[in-house]
Amino acid sequence: MHTNFIYVVLYFGVYILNQRLALCGQQCRCLASNSSCWPSSVQWNNFNQSVGGCLLSPMPSAAVCNGITYNANLCNITKILWSDGFWRSNQAGAMQNYNWENTSCSITTNSTTCNQGAVPVMAVNATLPEQVQSTIRLASVNNIRLVIKSTGHDYLGRSAAAGSLLLWVHYMKNMTIINQYSWCGRENISNAARIGAGAQWAEVYSWLDGFNLTAIGGAAASVGAVGGYLQGGGHSPLSRWKGLAADQVLEYDVVLASGERQTVSPCQNASLFWALSGGGGGTYAVVLSAVIRTFPSPYIVAAAYGVTAPNQTRYATLIESFVRLLSTVADAGWSGYFQMTDLNLTGIFIVPNGNSNAVSTILNQFVANNSDLDFGGSTIFTLPSFFNFFTVALAPNNPTGFDVLLGSRLIPESIIRNSPSQVASVFVQAKGVSTMGSSLLGHLVAGGQVSNVSNFNNSVNPGWRSSLLHMVCAQPWLDTTSAANKNYVIQLLANRTAMLNTLSASTQGSCYLNEANPNELNWQETFFGSSAIYAQLKSIKNTFDPNGLFVCNNCVGSDDWTSDLNCPKILSSTTKVNYSLFILVIAIITTSF
Repeated sequence: MHTNFIYVVLYFGVYILNQRLALCGQQCRCLASNSSCWPSSVQWNNFNQSVGGCLLSPMPSAAVCNGITYNANLCNITKILWSDGFWRSNQAGAMQNYNWENTSCSITTNSTTCNQGAVPVMAVNATLPEQVQSTIRLASVNNIRLVIKSTGHDYLGRSAAAGSLLLWVHYMKNMTIINQYSWCGRENISNAARIGAGAQWAEVYSWLDGFNLTAIGGAAASVGAVGGYLQGGGHSPLSRWKGLAADQVLEYDVVLASGERQTVSPCQNASLFWALSGGGGGTYAVVLSAVIRTFPSPYIVAAAYGVTAPNQTRYATLIESFVRLLSTVADAGWSGYFQMTDLNLTGIFIVPNGNSNAVSTILNQFVANNSDLDFGGSTIFTLPSFFNFFTVALAPNNPTGFDVLLGSRLIPESIIRNSPSQVASVFVQAKGVSTMGSSLLGHLVAGGQVSNVSNFNNSVNPGWRSSLLHMVCAQPWLDTTSAANKNYVIQLLANRTAMLNTLSASTQGSCYLNEANPNELNWQETFFGSSAIYAQLKSIKNTFDPNGLFVCNNCVGSDDWTSDLNCPKILSSTTKVNYSLFILVIAIITTSF
């Protein structure tokens, strides 16, 4: 009898445990591979009709060159446009960096193993707020893994997920000038601009130029204006002049995880405004549009330069001379970009409303200090507006379509001014090597108005406010690279980024979260500035998205999910506790009899 009783207890215990496990499984995200929860074709058809026929089936960008989807004509077009950022942004399934898409498909080899990879299997090409709301409600009701994308400019893989549904806002491109915008009743702002979620910076700059205006935006033409770029902080060729892109935001129009549409500003949903302005995209709500400040367009004085040293020793002294130059040009209000690879130093300086004679004087002194080197390719030129400069100097340099990871650090202004020899030594160690395809990219986009603490009310990483440089280690690789060699170059990237840590204000360093390494160990502090800031962002995230509908790689709250971001970790822990308690109860009952 006692044995029968134990069997009965075991039976009901196992039954209860299985029910708990089933409940946990239901709370994991539904993927396309799970027919028990994924909507049927009939349901998808009904949904498609309800949103005006904007449902798509995305494909990897190289699919037309592979397998059963091969199309000779389309494959030739794909090969020609492979590195065109606009061509990529116009496809629901394409990412700007191919490693986040699907490297089982190739434009050079017709592969029979080509598959969907990380590209979402369904997409909603949303052009209206109601379509965004319907998509969010569908994903929420059916517990579907949802990702959000505008242009696919993302170095962390936040715009793709295998077996998911994509909310694609690329064609929400409305732009409107607001002649007088009343900002929370505290300030009247002239010529504010409402920019749609899908507008790209080349489009925004061109449109604003028609009003003799410009905005603080990206250097890459095909980057989206108000998506992850803006919500991650957004550095700019003009950020030293007026502050970061996130510093210019006045208002957001968003759809929450509940499907509710809300206006977000410092005086309405203030905590969400703070989080959206610097706390990362794809995390708190879907941004339909943002109202930003604009400015009368400055004319631009620019100086392009290039020089090669004959050996490593001379290169080291050249870079030290260059680092000392950075303090001088920063004091003169310059910004710019530079690249260090092998024994080469190339770049461009930008001076809004600058004086060409003053620019010439400073650069001539730098050349004189290095008179044994050939600066023959250097030039100084003036263009009548920022849009003219952007079109001539920046827009043509926007290659995409390759496999790449970045590692970056914000370099404090104090160490550049006080320890230029140390800074130069680290830069020489971390510089790119052409045989490895690597490069060290410098961005003189901090300091100036970025450091103006009265200029913002947002969650931008505070490392920006005390830095002068944003330094990026870039490491690309070929599709044909073996897994072992890929791991090797990824480790090289980590090693080079660690070198930059020696220049940081903290041991783990601080970085720009939009151009960062997804393999960062302490990304919560490195990306967002501190554990306290991260905790505050996470609290806001949980308030507005309590079920974690918006989850993405290295985004606030993603550390509560499994590595594939499909299951909450807490469920795994709960399951283990339930199982342990069950075993304990059975052990007690067994020993009692």
